[in-house]
Amino acid sequence: MQSLAVSFLLCSSLFAQKTAIPNLEFQNGALGGWEGEGFAISRMDDVVRPGFWVSSRDFAGKGRKAMLHRAFVVPAGAGFLRFWAYAARSPGSKPDERLNVLLLTAGKRVLPKQVRAANGNWVPAPGLLPAKDGQPQEYVWQVSAYAGQSVRIVLLDEDDRPGCYVFCSGFQILAGDEFEVRDFTQFMVRLSQQHHLAPMLRYESPHFLALSNAEESFSETRLNNCEMLYTLFWDHFRSKGFAFQPPRAKFMVAMFDTQAGFNAYLGRKESPLLVGMYHALTNRLVFYDYGQNEALLSRKQQAERQARQITSQLERQRSLEAVQRRVDDVRTGANIMTIMHEAAHQLSFNCGLLNRNGDVPFWLAEGLACYCEATEDGSWQGLGASNPQRLKALANALANKSKLLPLTDLITRDDWLPPTRDDQTALLAYAQSWALFRLLMEEQPQKLRSYLKLIYPRQVSERRMADFQQSFGHDLFQLRRRYDAYIREMLHQQGQLSR
Repeated sequence: MQSLAVSFLLCSSLFAQKTAIPNLEFQNGALGGWEGEGFAISRMDDVVRPGFWVSSRDFAGKGRKAMLHRAFVVPAGAGFLRFWAYAARSPGSKPDERLNVLLLTAGKRVLPKQVRAANGNWVPAPGLLPAKDGQPQEYVWQVSAYAGQSVRIVLLDEDDRPGCYVFCSGFQILAGDEFEVRDFTQFMVRLSQQHHLAPMLRYESPHFLALSNAEESFSETRLNNCEMLYTLFWDHFRSKGFAFQPPRAKFMVAMFDTQAGFNAYLGRKESPLLVGMYHALTNRLVFYDYGQNEALLSRKQQAERQARQITSQLERQRSLEAVQRRVDDVRTGANIMTIMHEAAHQLSFNCGLLNRNGDVPFWLAEGLACYCEATEDGSWQGLGASNPQRLKALANALANKSKLLPLTDLITRDDWLPPTRDDQTALLAYAQSWALFRLLMEEQPQKLRSYLKLIYPRQVSERRMADFQQSFGHDLFQLRRRYDAYIREMLHQQGQLSR
């Protein structure tokens, strides 16, 4: 365990030792290796990153078009490509895509870039944004998946309106693990300072790095949970014939003592029902101790008030102790279920099972995570085990004579969460996704493997039904009959549904 300040210094020194190659920095005021016309280079020392910059700025009040581009091979170990830039537009000019900085991969596919938001986190960049407080904004592309492949940077100015141009720095190739640790550390330091959170400490295990302001026992236990899932996840899926890619770096985990820290990280106030999440944009786990959940504490206080009204001192004390035991059990169960669920997301999106930058159906992502989360009486049950919480949601739906969500909708749609849907529908969608994934893992693992391989490159959702039918057969009626029967069989086995 290290203080975060020491961790930051160590991380910064390692980061500084890495040499970025090839050189894309516009060094010495030259455009060697770049092709195109209309961009001029100059030295700027009054910007966020002093040095040489290029611009397609107009001259003599006349608009023009320009383009600058360069191809290079992404070196092994590269994680991110970083630059600073802004789109300048004359007053009254409507923003559009004519001013941009692009990274093209094979087939001229445009790789999405991210921009650093006001809270320090990374968010998808809708295009090239204007300057912020008079300064260029910071962008990154994640390029780790393209090591050894040729890509092309394109600075594009197709806007011939006067006063509209692109202003851009050189480009830095950054080692993924060093950049992520440094960026994560900086963000957490800034977050704790800005929101007056408890100090952060650093915890490490063989495959995870956590920054946490929760109590030490909680932080170490949750990191141990992650390591246990890491080992068993690999073993379990490999035994079913699934192939994996080795992770390129340690996984990042942000732990908080309260909901306040969790909300501060996300930059919004979340529902008390949400205890943690896999933050896909930053590829990090983010969660807090459910023992400090506002709803749980409110229910605890209400139960304690009722217990204190008992006249018998002995019975009052027993009742208060029972309340505390129940709260402790709920806290333990929620914490381990949350970490196993979210860590399963992180593993599945980083080992080649699911594509973090692709189109992944809700049922598949959440069904897989629920497959790994099963917890009962505060104890994790293991991958593929019967899941009491998901079975309860299925049992409630059938007991209330509610219809299960149509299988075709479950396969093709993602709008199962509030505010689009109510909480009960969301819980049912999670439960049905778990049941479908578990059924396919148990009875059709080979077809499931083929399905994951088929959808991995997908970027849009139009082929979801066609892909599913190609992998599992066109007779969805037959699958639905087996699916319904499978759900009832599980409920019978758990005594939650009478015959």
